[in-house]
Amino acid sequence: MSGTLTAVETAIGAVGRAYASAPIMLGGMILTGIEVPDRLQVGGRQMLAVHRVIGGGRVIDALGNDPDRLELSGRFMGPDAQARAQAVERMRIAGVPVAFSGAGLSGMVWIAQFAYAYEAKGAICSYRLVLERASDSPAAAVDDTVLTGLVGSDATQALTGITSAVAGVSSGAFTLAGQVGTIVGQVTPVATIVGTGGALASVMTGLSRVSAAAQSGVDLATVPVSIVSVTSGLAAAGGGLGTAIGQTGANLESISPVNASSLNALVQNAGLLSASVDAGGLVNRAAANTAALGNTVYAGPSVSA
Repeated sequence: MSGTLTAVETAIGAVGRAYASAPIMLGGMILTGIEVPDRLQVGGRQMLAVHRVIGGGRVIDALGNDPDRLELSGRFMGPDAQARAQAVERMRIAGVPVAFSGAGLSGMVWIAQFAYAYEAKGAICSYRLVLERASDSPAAAVDDTVLTGLVGSDATQALTGITSAVAGVSSGAFTLAGQVGTIVGQVTPVATIVGTGGALASVMTGLSRVSAAAQSGVDLATVPVSIVSVTSGLAAAGGGLGTAIGQTGANLESISPVNASSLNALVQNAGLLSASVDAGGLVNRAAANTAALGNTVYAGPSVSA
């Protein structure tokens, strides 16, 4: 009966605290599902210098935080179980710091100890992992849920703006540079910018992925895989926006408003340029918020106008 009660309690806990099953990132490896550690011990101590004085008094100086090693235990399972365990073993042998993220923690660690047991002919490899952390000063508290909401809001606004701008472009207009009285090759057709494979097509794909991840109802800070997805989506959107800004800006400089077609082309390019710049600001802010969620350094604007 006790075993049954334990199973029920475990199931209830898993449902009530789904974030506890969030993936763990170690170096270039992401532990998901059954691989997520069953146990992660976290702690530390405050280093104190105690000076005893005459009369029994004491003067205590706090010297700083001394975090304990992180201790994890879990299992690899499946046909690649031993190969994945050996990948962690190679990280240990290399002796270089690797990125760690999970259970609300993020930072660089060293693999101090790693051991795994070869079981069920390699289909199961139980492991024990000990990670040494760098001692760092406590960071200011950040409301990750608020940042997640801002990332999703920015992505949605940027996507809406780009979608509206693209929808406003007539499919038959400005398809040839010759229509606007310019030299062929100096002007990029709008159809190329907004069509399949064009700069703004990649922007819409990237922003859709970011919006979906940020609005999934899961705090991004607890799911490293989502952070990676959002970062890559923003990078793709930023690259596409940069290209679109460059192309439409060059078009505006090259087109001479000599007839109705050229004037129409100017209007369309101006609209796309404005929407791209506005979306770029939102993408830059979303990238900064994502860096804060992942506890990483913001590398700078993803989009430069």
